[in-house]
Amino acid sequence: LTLLKMIFFIVFSLSLAIAHSQILGFSCTSSTRFCPNVPSEITCDTTGSIVSWDLSGDIDDQITFGITDPVGTNKTSDQNDVFTAIKTGSTSFILKFTSLIEFDNSVMVTCTDQVDANPNTNDASCTIMIYDTLSTNPTIPVPGYTDISFNSVTLSWNPSTEQCIDHYNITVTRNNMNLADMISDTTSYVYPIDRGVEYCFTVSVVDGANRRGPDSMSQCLTAEVPEVPDITLQPTNYPDNPDDPVEVFINIEQPDSYRPEVLEYIVIHDVNINITPTTITLPSPTTTTTLTGAIRGSVYTIQVQPSNTLGTGNITSATVAIPSVEPPPIITSMSSSMTMTMSTSTTPSPSSETRDTEPGLGGGAIAGIVVGVIVFILIVISIVVGIIIYCVVKGNNGGVKPVYDNDQ
Repeated sequence: LTLLKMIFFIVFSLSLAIAHSQILGFSCTSSTRFCPNVPSEITCDTTGSIVSWDLSGDIDDQITFGITDPVGTNKTSDQNDVFTAIKTGSTSFILKFTSLIEFDNSVMVTCTDQVDANPNTNDASCTIMIYDTLSTNPTIPVPGYTDISFNSVTLSWNPSTEQCIDHYNITVTRNNMNLADMISDTTSYVYPIDRGVEYCFTVSVVDGANRRGPDSMSQCLTAEVPEVPDITLQPTNYPDNPDDPVEVFINIEQPDSYRPEVLEYIVIHDVNINITPTTITLPSPTTTTTLTGAIRGSVYTIQVQPSNTLGTGNITSATVAIPSVEPPPIITSMSSSMTMTMSTSTTPSPSSETRDTEPGLGGGAIAGIVVGVIVFILIVISIVVGIIIYCVVKGNNGGVKPVYDNDQ
């Protein structure tokens, strides 16, 4: 009798265990986050034969698997085809989201199972969070001269640290007029530009649900060739021989910040013995040089023309007069700006100005004058000394009286 009771108890316990379902595994947690456009899935392992998936929130939907559904059965939700479920084993199921774009920020997922028609059920649920944190502004570095060509600019910006980024949106204005937005899948974009026109660019991130984040700070650019503000010319290094040529030191004042930056300075001058225009090139950032062959008493013209990837700019002109003797260390010559109309593909060849001769005394004349002054001073000194000697002698003679003989 005791043995029969024990067998009955064991059978009854097994029937209760079979009659009550259990959720053995559920892959969704409160920290689960999905991108709205990325396929995602959640698994549910149970002990029951009837399982249902429920979605609640912005969209309420359900998928139910019955005891007769074979392994491999694939079912789609009734509304909008927002998710599907697959029976991967006798008690194993996977919920798959093809897209979460239809949801705003979250959706609750519940896996419920039961044994046959037993009303006792067990379930597991969690709230899936959908990324919507487009708060980081991608920044746009100011393009350097390597990013600007004759007719285009290459924009680049730092990649966004946000999740679920699908692409970047580039907003462009031309002289304050909005142009069509551009799309880039990378962190750079090549945009066509015209010289002398202001362009402003902003960049924003867009996620898979086509939600757009805030715009970055606007970066504006006017592609131009700059103009040299001023040129300082200084005669220097005078040889002892007055007939030997001297040097002219050139200092070019750098233009304000321009895009693209100056690549080189073209210097046109007539400081040479052959009196022919000569062109030299100073690669940026070099802004100083020394010219040789200047003749004392002459006037020279120095012209400087900046150049960048867009072409050559206007010419700045300055003149310098070479005095006969070396001037003090600092002399700032007059400079004037000469505006020229030129195409961006050609560099004008300015004519050399005719050298003028400054009236003045040469080195030989000055030397003669110095010698003459010295001789004159020596003559005056000789005359003064002679007068002094004469007066002394005469004074001595007048003070001596003659001695006479008394017998006479």
